[in-house]
Amino acid sequence: MGKLKRSWSQGTLLVLIVFGLLFTGVILSHYSQEKAINKSTNPAKHEPIHRALAKGPAPESIRRDTKDGLLEKEQIRKHQEEAIAWRNQQERDNSNVKEPTPAEPASNPTTTTEQPTKITIPAQSEQPNTPPPANPSSKKTIYLTFDDGPSAYSAPIITLLEKYQYKATFFMIDGNIRRYPNAVKLMVQSGETVGLHSVSHNRKIFYASVTSIISELTQNRLTLKEISGVDSYIMRTPYGSVPYMTEEYRKAVDDQGYLMWDWNIDSRDWDYKDARYVNSVIAQLNRMANHNGPIVILLHERKETLAHLPQLLDFLSKQGWISKEIDSSMTPVQFNP
Repeated sequence: MGKLKRSWSQGTLLVLIVFGLLFTGVILSHYSQEKAINKSTNPAKHEPIHRALAKGPAPESIRRDTKDGLLEKEQIRKHQEEAIAWRNQQERDNSNVKEPTPAEPASNPTTTTEQPTKITIPAQSEQPNTPPPANPSSKKTIYLTFDDGPSAYSAPIITLLEKYQYKATFFMIDGNIRRYPNAVKLMVQSGETVGLHSVSHNRKIFYASVTSIISELTQNRLTLKEISGVDSYIMRTPYGSVPYMTEEYRKAVDDQGYLMWDWNIDSRDWDYKDARYVNSVIAQLNRMANHNGPIVILLHERKETLAHLPQLLDFLSKQGWISKEIDSSMTPVQFNP
């Protein structure tokens, strides 16, 4: 009986040991599988959280933004080189003009071949049919203004202005200033005037109240100052001051020191979207032949405007017009309310 009891005790102990080992093996196997699953799924699951904690954009957005910035800088650089080439060529032309000698009759100097540009001038058949105004007896000044920029067309517009030794004024929207900062800097470097044109460019939002108008102009001004270093109070309201700018609004803008500019020639480039806007400008210039005071032309930074801008600038130059930038010492041109 004693031997049987000892045998049973040893057998029981052996069974318990075997079951213990099996149980331990199951636990270890389950733990290993769970760890492997967590390792493969957790990074993807928590990646947005890690990015949020890092407070930085996703790597793919960084690459995209960097690429866009480089493309913009390259475009600006190319147009700067074109503008410089135009200026250098003009300086060489002027220096190569020979003074007439006593034995030679005086003649008008001729310019040499201009440097090529990628911006093509429309064919002669596309020239406006409107009769040109009488050639001014002395140089007369106009003020070219471009709204709704900056844009992808800012740099080629400035290149064309440089070709004709013209200056212009750019009224810019807040979001576009941040989108095309290098274009803004090019404007300043080229001697153009940079001005304000709202944040929303929305009638209902901008003209909602005195507070909305001043808030948008203030934000617009601070953004422009941040990007360009210029603290400009020269501004143009969206769609012009009439009929939206009430007496209360006008007084608030004036009290804050802003200089509100409208225009007296609307090119209607926003409507025509083709070469007809050039004819429109010329026709209005004819009607203003005896106008006293600044002549301000409204244009927009649009693809269609750029396409026919060489035609307009060539006409203005041949008729003896020069273009200057608006400055803060001038009395603004405004619509009659």
